[in-house]
Amino acid sequence: GLGLLTLSAVLPSLTDYVDTNKSMSCCSKLTVILFFFSLYLVAVAQGGHKPCIQAFGADQFDGEDPDERNAKSSFFNWWFLGVCGSSAVAVLALSYIQDNLSWGLGFGIPCILMIIALVIFLLGTRTYRYCIKRDETSPFVRIGGVFVAAIRNCHTTRSAIAIEEEACGASHHSSEQFKFLNKALLSLDRRKEEGKVCTISEVEEAKAVLRLFPIWATSLVFAIVYAQHSTFFTEQGATLDRTLFPGFKIPAASLQFFISLAIVLFIPIYDLIFVPIARAFTAKPSGITMLQRIGIGMLLSATCMVVAALVEIKRLNTAKEFGLVDKPNVTIPMSVWWLVPQYVLSGIADVFTLVGLQEFFYDQVPIELRSVGIALYQSILGLGSLLSSLLVSVIEEATGGHGRYGWFSDNLNRAHLDYFYWLLAGLSVVAFAAYLYFAKSYIYNRTRERERIFVKKMAISVSNNSYTEESQTPLLEGTVAGAVDYKGNPVLRANSGGWRSASFMIGVEVAERFTYFGISCNLITYLTEQLGQSTVTAAENVNAWSGTAQLMPLLGASIADSFLGRYRTIVIATLIYILGLGLLTLSAVLPTLADYVDTNNKSMSCCPKLIVILFFFSLYLVAVAQGGHKPCIQAFGADQFDGEDPKERNAKSSFFNWWFLGVCGSAAVTVLALSYIQDNLSWGLGFGIPCILMIIALAIFLLGTRTYRYCIKRDETSPFVRIGGVFVTAVRNCHTTRSTIAIEEEACGTSHHSSEQFKFLNKALLSPGHNKEEGKVYTISEVEEAKAVLRLCPIWATSLVYAIVYAQASTFFTKQGATLDRTLFPGFKIPAASLQFFIGLAIVLFIPLYDRVFVPIAKAFTTKPSGITMLQRVGIGMLLSAACMVVAALVEIKRLNTAKELGLVDRPNVTIPMSVWWLVPQYVLAHLDYFYWLLAGLSVVAFAAYLYFAKSYIYKRPSTISSKLLKLRINNS
Repeated sequence: GLGLLTLSAVLPSLTDYVDTNKSMSCCSKLTVILFFFSLYLVAVAQGGHKPCIQAFGADQFDGEDPDERNAKSSFFNWWFLGVCGSSAVAVLALSYIQDNLSWGLGFGIPCILMIIALVIFLLGTRTYRYCIKRDETSPFVRIGGVFVAAIRNCHTTRSAIAIEEEACGASHHSSEQFKFLNKALLSLDRRKEEGKVCTISEVEEAKAVLRLFPIWATSLVFAIVYAQHSTFFTEQGATLDRTLFPGFKIPAASLQFFISLAIVLFIPIYDLIFVPIARAFTAKPSGITMLQRIGIGMLLSATCMVVAALVEIKRLNTAKEFGLVDKPNVTIPMSVWWLVPQYVLSGIADVFTLVGLQEFFYDQVPIELRSVGIALYQSILGLGSLLSSLLVSVIEEATGGHGRYGWFSDNLNRAHLDYFYWLLAGLSVVAFAAYLYFAKSYIYNRTRERERIFVKKMAISVSNNSYTEESQTPLLEGTVAGAVDYKGNPVLRANSGGWRSASFMIGVEVAERFTYFGISCNLITYLTEQLGQSTVTAAENVNAWSGTAQLMPLLGASIADSFLGRYRTIVIATLIYILGLGLLTLSAVLPTLADYVDTNNKSMSCCPKLIVILFFFSLYLVAVAQGGHKPCIQAFGADQFDGEDPKERNAKSSFFNWWFLGVCGSAAVTVLALSYIQDNLSWGLGFGIPCILMIIALAIFLLGTRTYRYCIKRDETSPFVRIGGVFVTAVRNCHTTRSTIAIEEEACGTSHHSSEQFKFLNKALLSPGHNKEEGKVYTISEVEEAKAVLRLCPIWATSLVYAIVYAQASTFFTKQGATLDRTLFPGFKIPAASLQFFIGLAIVLFIPLYDRVFVPIAKAFTTKPSGITMLQRVGIGMLLSAACMVVAALVEIKRLNTAKELGLVDRPNVTIPMSVWWLVPQYVLAHLDYFYWLLAGLSVVAFAAYLYFAKSYIYKRPSTISSKLLKLRINNS
């Protein structure tokens, strides 16, 4: 994907065919097709990479070890730090390379980086821990069977279910939520031969899945806000004064660096200061709960939208004051630094919400579905980007056309991004309220300990290891439960996993995030300037690609968890990534639109089709690669920590913080470096550097192969089947009475183990029609598993608006910055895309504060290991996202006013004498101002919804039942 993307960038495009006085309506179709094919190839690759790499990283920590369990908690923080640090560097460097040197170079660098990343990944093969897949029903079949059985037993009475639970001894094990799924405990018509009777564990598993959906849904507004970083935030910055010093202007896209900077700076604060302080008060390893963390981020997201709206108002007023309203190409005399607060707020919100969502979905799904859990988190951002695109299209249709200036007019001085930001802020508040509701009642799912069984098979060469008595080896002292080395042998704790192996994952993710943000942060500039697309079309394409890239992890995670395993999925996805980056670099070095524009400023409406095809093919190849890489690498990193070991458990808690820190630090560097390279040197170089980095990342990953811990994949029912079965069984048993379910729970001895939420899922404890021959009867654990998944849905949905806001940073934020004065010093202008550096900067600065200051303080008050819950963290991020949109809208208003005052309204190519630094606030925390006000309003609405769901969310909590039974068995033997 990256290779084809590079190829599409170096092929002749629209600008190559435009002379100085004439214009054409299209560029070479081949180039456009190649470009978009490459772009979506990257999205497909990300679909396999994204859900696996993080899950594989988390797998390196043993949740049974106290130290590794704490390390795993931090893993997600530092993972995010690495991601944002990488993105910050990518935004700064690649956006500059793409704007000033070559798009081919700007796309080629990521391609090279992906090759390096693959090598790095492979280097660690021997050190990884690999999960063992047992010969049992797929979790998809298992969970699905619970739902099927519950549906078939829908007419079963509660008393019948209660009797069945009592008979099975499951009455004390069934959760109160989604009790209807307990009907899956009964077979249809009580004849077990008619269907499989689900166990209480299977019913609880289905409940656990079901509980996830409210959280997922209420997080969507956050995702909508999140989508604004790379779109309207950048567009804002493009209109402001981006001069750092005479002769040097920063790219508008590089403002996204402040997001990464905020993340990189805050994650160490969070992990090293906040978590210990919060832990002292809450006694929770992570200081606050995952839901608390998510909620805090939602609030910050809403605040970000408010700030963005206010900054946009300021920008519009400045444009009016200077008469630049009709001079969109003139820089508004308003510093681009005005945008920094919204970028910083956005970055801090990401530290809370995104890291919280990562850890939440990884922790609350069944063990076999952890890659899918990471993919569910990614799907929030993906759907948020698509919703952002849809929202933009609907608003543009409603406000534009017929000679009117819409909220997203190509002339941002006539647009109203401030309205959009206000809307997102409002939606964020509403989503947060809904989130609180679900988070309050959420019942945390308790993770089942893995049986201490090992197989002597190649863990990375056999996808479905068979479990037989002959393959089992005795329990060895110092080994990690449920993990093997790369050869399939029992893995020694001292020689594998932990931070040593997880650091490989973070390194790979840093390179991958550098690559991804190197493309996304300045993509809107490439589409508008190199491919000649309008602002709205370019923003829609960016959001569509970003949404695809974020949703692909659902597919990649499913493939990883069901077939390939995380390690192999990461390797394959990285190879696809490198291919996409290589093609992307090629597309950038081929003649593009800019090469056909003559000196008289005449334009053409289309570029060579072949180049466009190659570009988009490469782009979507990268998206496909991310789909496999993203959900696996982080989970694989977390897998390196043993949750049963106290030290590793603590390390895992910090892992996610430092992961995020690394990600955002990388993003910050990317935004600064690549945006400058892309704007001032070459797009080919701007894409080529990430390609090289991915090659290095692959090498790093491979270096650690011998040290990794690989989860044992058992031959059991797929978690998808298992959870789905709980829902199906519960639906089939929909008429089962509560008394019947209660009897079944009591019979199974699971009545005290069933959660109170989604009690209807307890119907899956009964076979359809009480006849066990008609359907599978699910266990209470399977029902609770389905409940846990179901509880995620509202959180996921209410986070979508946040994702919409998130999508703006690389689109309209960048376009804003492109219109402003980006001069740092005479002769040097920062690329508009490099403003995204402040997002990464905010994250990098805030994550250490969060992990080391906020968490310890919060822990002292809440006695929670994480200081605040994951949902609280997400909610805070949503509020900050809304505030970001408010700031962005205000800055856009200021930019428009400046353009009007200076008479630049109808001169869109003239830089508005307004510093690009006006955009920094919205990066940290058009009439584009209308759009930003809209996003701010939507953020508030989504935040309110999020609060509603988060309030009732029941966390999935680790269970020690199986380990106690195992220890008893060992002692007796």
